[in-house]
Amino acid sequence: MDQTDTVNVAHKAPVVGNMQKLPYKFNRRAEKDKKEENTGDGEDGDETTTNEKPTGSETSNKNTSNASSGDAKSFRAPEPELLSEKTFTGTAPERLIFIGDIHGCSEEFGKLLETVNFKQGSDQVILVGDLVAKGPDSLGVVNKARSIKAWGVRGNHDDRVIRWGQFLQGPAKGMSESELKELEDAGELPYDDFELSGGHYDIASTMPACDFSYFSQFSALITLPEEYSEWVVAHGGMEPTKPIAEQDPEVVMTVRNIGPDGPSSEKDAGDAWFEVWADAIGPLGNSGSSAASGKSSETAKETETGGGEDDTDDTDDTDTKEKKSNRKRQSSTSTNSTSASLDEIQFKKVIYGHDAGRALQIHEITKGLDSRCVYGGELTAFILPGEELKSVPCQNYDGKDASSDNRRRRREFLERRALSLRSRRRRRRMVLPRVAPPPVRAPKVNTPPRHYKRQEM
Repeated sequence: MDQTDTVNVAHKAPVVGNMQKLPYKFNRRAEKDKKEENTGDGEDGDETTTNEKPTGSETSNKNTSNASSGDAKSFRAPEPELLSEKTFTGTAPERLIFIGDIHGCSEEFGKLLETVNFKQGSDQVILVGDLVAKGPDSLGVVNKARSIKAWGVRGNHDDRVIRWGQFLQGPAKGMSESELKELEDAGELPYDDFELSGGHYDIASTMPACDFSYFSQFSALITLPEEYSEWVVAHGGMEPTKPIAEQDPEVVMTVRNIGPDGPSSEKDAGDAWFEVWADAIGPLGNSGSSAASGKSSETAKETETGGGEDDTDDTDDTDTKEKKSNRKRQSSTSTNSTSASLDEIQFKKVIYGHDAGRALQIHEITKGLDSRCVYGGELTAFILPGEELKSVPCQNYDGKDASSDNRRRRREFLERRALSLRSRRRRRRMVLPRVAPPPVRAPKVNTPPRHYKRQEM
């Protein structure tokens, strides 16, 4: 396919509402802080602008936390790296083994490696995120992944554990759990999703430093070497209208659907992101989306119109050029080197996890590998080349099904089984009517036949 064909298809990519870039979590917290400050500047201002100092027990109670509460609340974790371009050092591996959401199920992780006959050095394992949380042995999963030198993308649960760890290494270093509990009760923790009882704190506070260093380097996206250059790995999904270098890490980690207002983690907002992705790309072989072609829609329009000059008036032309140059300057500071190397790569196929509610989703150009391992489903591996699927059964560590649909299927199964038992008993009564027992016959005696004559000796 020549370049013009690619651009024409990219220009026809569907526009999905107002595709606004979602801010990362610390930006959301910063916005919340600003709102709190603004609400304090009321007409009276008695609560926030008073000059009176606390006295007595108020001072003693607040001194223990105020020394560090300001640093704790203002803490902002570094934004995760968007993209990691993987390369093979030395001989390329024979197989790439992609594994779905493990969620702390270390035993099943080991069984799956045995099932696929994993060989260290000749196979490369790639994890699609959410290694930790919910399951019984998150630390064991991370340690095992590091020992086999697995690649991985950052999932939303991984991200929370990493932010907890960075917080404990920063302003919360040396704090006891009781002191952290005081910060939580006072609303002084830096993130709204930080909970001491949520399990993520326990994982972060007990993870060895070597494992945490390995774990915290996971990026939001992974691109593969030349042999598999059309594949990209994410945890949640991709935004079809943006090139890969302009994807948002928060969207990549959490997206499930794409609706009129853009990407969403909710399943009732719009359509599944992989359906929108398939519609944007079109038949396999056409790169219909900006993300698939590695080019922004802005660049695609410029190429199609022949150099980027608009056919409108001169006044509008200068304004649009200034806006384009400003946008280019903003993006080039962080993604210039990445986008330059990715412009010619045609990303079409995405391997992801995250969506346990929809379970395993294997389509032509998207492979969803979250098969509800921690909920009693399966842990699934997708193997290249050959696109082979392998899985092992898992225990239900969560104590509940992944979705109401699974509960409905379970209830229907029990109803069918009960109906089958009742009908079986009914058939048994119909097939076996009451009849008289057969008469008892005397046993046969071995007597010689009548014509038999005993020979005399």
